[in-house]
Parts: sequence; C-alpha cells; structure tokens
Amino acid sequence: MIKLEKIYLASPRGFCPGVRRAVEIVNLVLKKHGPPIYVRHPIVHNHHVVSYFEKKGVIFVEDLKEVPNKAVIIFSAHGSPPNLYQEAKNKNLHVYDAVCPLVMKVHLEAKKYQKEGYHILYIGHKNHAEVIGVIGEVSSNSISLISSLSEAKKIKPPETEKLIVLSQTTLSLDDTKEIVDCLKKRFPRLILPPSSDICLATQNRQNAVKELAKKVDLILVVGSKTSSNSNRLKEVAEKSGVPAYLIDDKSEIEIKWFDNVKRVGITAGASAPEDIIQEVIKYLLVKNVKVEEIEVNKEKVNFTLTEEINEN
Repeated sequence: MIKLEKIYLASPRGFCPGVRRAVEIVNLVLKKHGPPIYVRHPIVHNHHVVSYFEKKGVIFVEDLKEVPNKAVIIFSAHGSPPNLYQEAKNKNLHVYDAVCPLVMKVHLEAKKYQKEGYHILYIGHKNHAEVIGVIGEVSSNSISLISSLSEAKKIKPPETEKLIVLSQTTLSLDDTKEIVDCLKKRFPRLILPPSSDICLATQNRQNAVKELAKKVDLILVVGSKTSSNSNRLKEVAEKSGVPAYLIDDKSEIEIKWFDNVKRVGITAGASAPEDIIQEVIKYLLVKNVKVEEIEVNKEKVNFTLTEEINEN
C-alpha cells in the first residue's frame, strides 16, 4: 500500500512549444482533409499521442513507399532529411511539415556552416530521427557525429581550423557540457553555436528535476521509452541521488517502489500529454496527501504555425 505524505509537481513539465505545435498541426490537417492522413515517423515520441491519432485515422509510416500517390502526409517534429522531400514530390504528396522551429534552425545552421567551409561536430544520439535529419542536410565529409565523451576524445576531423559544434535539441547544456569542454580543449579554434539554438525547454525540465530531487524520496518521469528527453530526466534524477522510474502512464506504477517513500516528485518529458500526467497524480492522491508545485521557470515561448497550414 502506498503511504505518501506529499506529492511535488515539477514545473515546467510535459508538452514543450515544439510538441504543442506539432500536435496542433496534425489536428488541423485532420480537420481540413479528413482521414486517412499519413505521418512520416511518430509525430512525437510518445505512445499515447501516437495512439490518440491512430484512432482518429492517422497512419504512421517510416517508408514513403507505404504512402499512396497524391496522399496527405505530415513530416514529424524531429525534422527530415532532404531526400524525403524529393521523394514526396515525386509521389505528388501533399506535404505539411511539423518540424520544430528550433530543429529547423539547426538544419539551417548546418547548411550555412558547410557552405562557409566549416566541418561540423554534431553531438547527438545515433539513429535518432532528429540526428538523421540534420546529418542528411550536408555532405558526409562535412559532419562528424559524436555520441559520447570517449568519441569526443578520439575524433579526428578532416579540418581543425574551421570547426563548429551543433547538437541535438533534446540534449541540454548539462548533457553536452563534458563533450563540449573536451572538444574546446582539443580544438581551441572551435566555434560554439549561438545561444538561441539551445532548447530551453529541455534545460528547464532538467533544472526542475534537480529541484525536485532536493525534496523527495522518489521521482516518477511520465514519458515513453522512445523519448530522448524523458530518458535524460530519469538520468538527471538518478545523478541527483534519487531513485527514478520512467513510466508511460499510471498502469506501469509498481507499489513496491513506494516502500518507505513519503514524498514523491512527478515530472514529464516534453512529449507527454498533461491528461496522462494528471491520471498519475490522481492515482497517487490518497487521503491527506498534499500536492505542491515547484516552478523553476515559466515558459512563455509559443511557436506559430507554418504558412502552409493556412495556405494549403
């Protein structure tokens, strides 16, 4: 039996501006065209969001060969490589792009620096959709993927005078600090990207977890296993000395986790819906349990919809 005294809620938590925008785009395209519509790759990395749209007639695919000619398709929030746009054009697909504006900014930075003769040291997780999209923007000899500190120590770029660092947006300043410090030490002329490239939503959620960790015995992170930023939140909690569990929803909660736990913290990855978070809170909200929200930062960013939503 769970015997809690207090629940602490992290703020911000859940949907970031890029995810809200992507979800809104799918809803608007569904309303405009009706089902079925296609989405290349999960629109965001969350099981519940994908399941919600599948029930509304959205078909998720990885390969555009599965999409009929002239169909309506949305490219996911993670960004897509140029070859997919060409393939969509060849099939006369009606394309909407739900790429996060911050991810698009990194795409543009990559192309800009390649054109200026720089070699790009790109920090990210191999095979992540966002990473594949950015790497696809430039020639293979203009970019090197770095996924760990050990790789940063060994990397031998073809160019050492003109180097630029870019990174996957679901990685925070904390996530990349060791790698960036190593690269700066090895390559003194290394250029860092503008601070405006940094995804503050990722950093804000990690900072909130650090504050939670000071007050609780256990942290629950609501998010899917496929979500990079959700996994990082769990790691941040554990590095702060607090046991943490990544759960898709309340059904994955195990009573044994709460032995001797009086104070629990709850946060959520950037693609986790608020209604799922509220279900977790309700599940734990037994008699006399108090709830307190810990607000580390108030997010005011709101990404506007792309022009094609209004024009197409």
